[in-house]
Amino acid sequence: MALKLTAYALTVTCILLTRAKSTTANASNNNNNNNAIPPPSTSLSFHPRGDKSHHYRHAFVAPPPKPLASAAYSPSKQNQWRITQQQQRLSRIVLAGKNKYGGENKLSQEELLLELESKVDDYEGRIPSKVVDNDDATTTASTASSSSTSSPTSPHRCALVTILGLPNMGKSTLLNALLSDDLAIATSRPQTTRHAILGVMTTDRVQLCLTDTPGIIHSPAYQLQEGMMDAVKGAVKDADVFLVVVDVYSGLEKKKDGDDDDDDDDDDDDEDGTATEGDLGLPEETMMKLRQAYRPVIVCVNKVDLVADDDGDNIVEQNNGEKKKKSPSSSVYVNTPAKAVQTIQKWRSALPDAFAILPTCAADGPNDPGVVALRSILLANDPNVDVGSAIRGLGRPLPAMFAATKNMISNEEARAILPVGPPLYHPDFFTDRTDRFCASELIRETLFENLGKELPYCCEVRVETFDESERYAGEDDEDDEDLYGVVKSNDKKNRPLVRIGAMILVERDSQKGIVVGKGGQKIKDVGVEARGKLEEFFGVKVFLDLRVKVDKNWRNNKDKLKQFGYM
Repeated sequence: MALKLTAYALTVTCILLTRAKSTTANASNNNNNNNAIPPPSTSLSFHPRGDKSHHYRHAFVAPPPKPLASAAYSPSKQNQWRITQQQQRLSRIVLAGKNKYGGENKLSQEELLLELESKVDDYEGRIPSKVVDNDDATTTASTASSSSTSSPTSPHRCALVTILGLPNMGKSTLLNALLSDDLAIATSRPQTTRHAILGVMTTDRVQLCLTDTPGIIHSPAYQLQEGMMDAVKGAVKDADVFLVVVDVYSGLEKKKDGDDDDDDDDDDDDEDGTATEGDLGLPEETMMKLRQAYRPVIVCVNKVDLVADDDGDNIVEQNNGEKKKKSPSSSVYVNTPAKAVQTIQKWRSALPDAFAILPTCAADGPNDPGVVALRSILLANDPNVDVGSAIRGLGRPLPAMFAATKNMISNEEARAILPVGPPLYHPDFFTDRTDRFCASELIRETLFENLGKELPYCCEVRVETFDESERYAGEDDEDDEDLYGVVKSNDKKNRPLVRIGAMILVERDSQKGIVVGKGGQKIKDVGVEARGKLEEFFGVKVFLDLRVKVDKNWRNNKDKLKQFGYM
């Protein structure tokens, strides 16, 4: 028994010694080769840096081998290789003219202009016409093409001109006079214009995008006026040239008949928003924008004929004893009234950098000398325009009319106020407003002229139907002749016709009764007059159907104002 125990002990000892030797050998081999797999064990694998036994589902699965120890994967050498690659990439980027983020290096303004001049030819605005008037023009164009491209009048100019001013200053009238067409409605009532209206005037070398804006209101009373002021702010933001329209009484004390009876005028202040007497009228915020905008400003002192009538200088007695009004060119501009001169001097002191301050009388139409001078300044880039001759038509130049104590401006100086650029619209483009809008504006103009003081401001016109299916009917039909050679016109059924159905919105039931009138007479008179204006505007026969509807508090309803295009 003792011998058996001894033999068993020796056997166990040998086994233990054998295992110890094998473990030592495996450890030494692992130092030389990390891919060596440890011997299987009857228990779960043990990870020297923590218990990772949950990573292995079977007891005899060995852990993943460690990566081979190699000099290529040395951390220090790897970082050095990355640094070298990054330096080489940066050097290539710098040589290519880019910054370290892959973008182009910023050039100075002079370098950028030189690069643009070397790559881009001078822009002439239009393709030269191949049709010439005579052979001399052809010879001149062929022999001096290079000199013509470098001449001062060669680059095409395009400008966004914003017309600003208080209500009832004549902004819409001036726009129509400049365009020589009735685009915007104009009445004697303040705040007639409610939208920003674009009118485009295009010549060979210039395109003017004139924007008529609503009158500036100091403190809007309701949402409609706030939407109108937003339209003014948008037009001011996009303007290249400011055209400020004032009247001769701006900055002067006005005398009114019956100053004691001013209680009736309190309602008008809510509508026109005019300033107190004696100041320039425009809000201080607007004046600061005009001074700090660094954009050309032209001031038009409108309605100079009114002060001439007050002074009695514009009336002449004829041989038959009748009194007749003198023409503006012989009285207002040749002998400028003292009030107009004072107004020009006050605006020069308020806007010392204004390009020009011109007296105008827009109500006299496109041929008024003041309107002609203003149009010549804006179209100075056109070779057929002579700015000096147009200004001399105003008579004796005033000292404060131009900046820097100048008595005259040249075509080059006037041309410089417009930026160089291609036309924004087609040469035949006139306005961005639709026929529906123009129809509603003409009807609203008729309401302003036929209704009382306050009522027109509570009215809105919406065109619900505009049927022009018969607008071009009968244009291709020829008139027939009878046996006696008398020309007979086509049947009335084939005449061009436009059918318009409009709705007049008011705020109260009492206003509806006033618009309709006794027995419908008022709305009938408005319809007859509005139909005549529409037929003259569209050039065809118009069938007009007017209806009146009560829409309470529509001027403060944001949803309705958005639908009507005010917000």
